[in-house]
Amino acid sequence: MSATTTGAAGDIAHAVPDLIDRLAGLSASSALLALRARRAEVRARTQAAHDALLAPRHPGLFPAAERAAVAERIAALAGDEALAAHYRRLAAGADARPALIAHAERVTLSPRDSRPEHLRALEAVGLDAHGIVALSQLIALVNYQVRLLAGLNALKAGGAVQRQADLPSAPPVPADPAIGFTTDVLDWKPWLLPVLLEQATEEQRVALAVTPSNTAIGAYSLVLAHEPEALLHRTPLFNGIMYAPRGLPRAERELATAVESVLNGCVYCASVHARRFVELTGGRDEIDALFAHGIGGLSDPRRQALSVAAARLTGTPAFLSAEDVADLRRAGLDDGETLDLILAVAIFAWANRLMLSLGEPVR
Repeated sequence: MSATTTGAAGDIAHAVPDLIDRLAGLSASSALLALRARRAEVRARTQAAHDALLAPRHPGLFPAAERAAVAERIAALAGDEALAAHYRRLAAGADARPALIAHAERVTLSPRDSRPEHLRALEAVGLDAHGIVALSQLIALVNYQVRLLAGLNALKAGGAVQRQADLPSAPPVPADPAIGFTTDVLDWKPWLLPVLLEQATEEQRVALAVTPSNTAIGAYSLVLAHEPEALLHRTPLFNGIMYAPRGLPRAERELATAVESVLNGCVYCASVHARRFVELTGGRDEIDALFAHGIGGLSDPRRQALSVAAARLTGTPAFLSAEDVADLRRAGLDDGETLDLILAVAIFAWANRLMLSLGEPVR
């Protein structure tokens, strides 16, 4: 595990060595390493979030070795043996409580099936609010890493790897009225009591200083503040991916995350990011088609190619291939834009799982 500078924001860019670079096999002369360096803050915060969760200063009721054992199981479920081996080394033979493994499997494989009683089951085996949020962040982090690595491997493969699986032609989720995707403004109800801002520790206040898109501090951020070590890096990581200048146009990042949120059944995230796509483009035909017919309803060739890649990386990251990257290139995306797409999907593998496993949308 690397040592990471976690002081001033300007210092965070010096986090070396980088786990993702190593697992993706990126050498000092790699074009992909240079591509990642364009998003230096994202690269550094990715490593820092890993270090905060796997070598926490305050592990509380969720020890570091047990965290690594849970992370190993998540990576193994995704079929990423290199990432699983990394966590196996960190676990050093430690086991995780079965209830934690079961929770990690459910949130990884079907996050929309999360329920408040699942958090009560975690409390029953000894986790407090800090431990539950740490577990939630850990599950989300590893799902992010899996998709980032899959995307980098597809970019690295060039034209050598053929696609291994076709996407279904049906909508990405069943036509279930209970899901009810919408662009309406929704609220979010937490299943854990949020931190009271007036009672927050200094560490929690520092972690809350930067909120998603720099808006007011809401219940979601206050729930995540139960575990401030990860939150300190996760929020600027999110902002650095979704709001960074240049690269993939902002509207297309929003479209990719709306596609992913529909796939994962995250009504809240879908509403936020579909609405932002509509605001940025001035049209809602593509969002209406996405909600009604899935990615098969999109007609613009570039946005269709982007949505197909986003859907594959969301649902079957191990099957993302160089052929998918070639499709994106043919649709007009350069490799920097493709990396931005990969990052957007990866961070929403994180965001969807937090939103779905810690609370629910309110209409």
